[in-house]
Amino acid sequence: MLADLDTVYKNVEKLFPHIDYLIASTQFLPAVTGHADPFKVLENMSRVYQVPTPGMTLGRDGALIYYKGKFLYSPGFVVETVDTTGAGDVFHGAFSYALLAGWDMARVLDFSNAMAALNCTVLGARGGIMPLAAAEQLMTTGQRHANPLYARA
Repeated sequence: MLADLDTVYKNVEKLFPHIDYLIASTQFLPAVTGHADPFKVLENMSRVYQVPTPGMTLGRDGALIYYKGKFLYSPGFVVETVDTTGAGDVFHGAFSYALLAGWDMARVLDFSNAMAALNCTVLGARGGIMPLAAAEQLMTTGQRHANPLYARA
């Protein structure tokens, strides 16, 4: 099961053992775990809450995930941003698609970031959902926002 959570509510932790992939917002996981360090947050979600693959979206900085005992960081892509509405939803849709396609996790993250970035290039929540070829071109030739805080992964 893949979950996208960004609001902490009473007993939300009861969902965690049933989630295989928890890709949450940057604010959600620190609020749940009480840790500010993103690496400690993800390890904590895996160890304490038994989420096999916890991760977080980082806006323009991309995404960070804890997968099979290792951190994977995928920097966001540099695009001319018009509207960020829907970027998270497109990221999660792309993540689901890539998982079902059986891609390795590094490619899953890059593809999800590429699709979210492309969606931000037009106005509207879903107006920029592009074909697979557009995402693959961005993944091959696009500039990245590599944040040193996450790049240590």
